[in-house]
Amino acid sequence: MRIPFTAAALMSLALAVPGSALAAATVVDFEALLAPTTAYSVSGVTFTSGAGGLISPVDGPNGTRVAIGNYTEDPEQEGYGVFDAYRADFAALMGFVSVDLGDWPSEEFGDDDLLFLEIFDAANVSLGRTELLIGALEPDFKTLAIGAAGISYATFGSIGNGGSSVYADNFTFDAAAIPEPSAWALMIAGFGAAGSAIRRRRSAPA
Repeated sequence: MRIPFTAAALMSLALAVPGSALAAATVVDFEALLAPTTAYSVSGVTFTSGAGGLISPVDGPNGTRVAIGNYTEDPEQEGYGVFDAYRADFAALMGFVSVDLGDWPSEEFGDDDLLFLEIFDAANVSLGRTELLIGALEPDFKTLAIGAAGISYATFGSIGNGGSSVYADNFTFDAAAIPEPSAWALMIAGFGAAGSAIRRRRSAPA
């Protein structure tokens, strides 16, 4: 069956854009983060944690280097304290952000964590937030992603007993917004409907 040129072109465009958008995205894997620092700047983004606190490299899963947010020990309880969430400030406005977050599973010290990723514009107005609850013994990375026009900075981490006690890796960002999968499904369905309409019009008797 021959698909009309217009429908075929639209469908090809729809399928090509997500891949090209992802290919153009910048990924920060924290392998170049070699020592604790108050601000880690790389590839047009600056990472911080807490008010003047440190963002530090640690050994993550499978020998990878990951980042951990600022830790403040509780002066009244030795060995206990809280971790601050991360913040990523962009040098230019972005349209898409994602990050891998994970925790060290522990039956003795582990707790459930509510992972979150929130994006803001230059006026500190939230453009959106996504969350995911993980259990105390879940060791795998979880990827959180969100998109909107005009992202100036993002915050991410977790809400748990130890504050934002999760590590971060593969922080990804792109100036172009990447539509949600459901949006692409609707677009492709629409292109198919347009192709069907063209075929019906061409096959109708004169």
